[in-house]
Amino acid sequence: MAHRGLKYPSLLQFDINRNEELIKANLQTLYGIEQAPSDTYLRERLDEVDPNDLRKTFTQLFSQLQRGKGLKDMSYLDGYYLLSLDGTGYFSSSEVHCDQCC
Repeated sequence: MAHRGLKYPSLLQFDINRNEELIKANLQTLYGIEQAPSDTYLRERLDEVDPNDLRKTFTQLFSQLQRGKGLKDMSYLDGYYLLSLDGTGYFSSSEVHCDQCC
């Protein structure tokens, strides 16, 4: 049986496919998820997260990567790094946004 990844272009597309047998089996086997939440439920939970609450953890992780030379190969220009770390743009909407959106 071919493995099908869990990457989707949108939460809506994931929502449409989340009840397919192979997807359900992958969610159960890989992540222990019995029933995947809907895209609406996921959005409601994510909307409650204040990005400032993640700042301390992000800073600690970034510091560990710097000390451990994990970012060495990603040095781009004048000591800056070029990388995508958090994936917040993976699911995006031109219709749903807030004042903190770029």
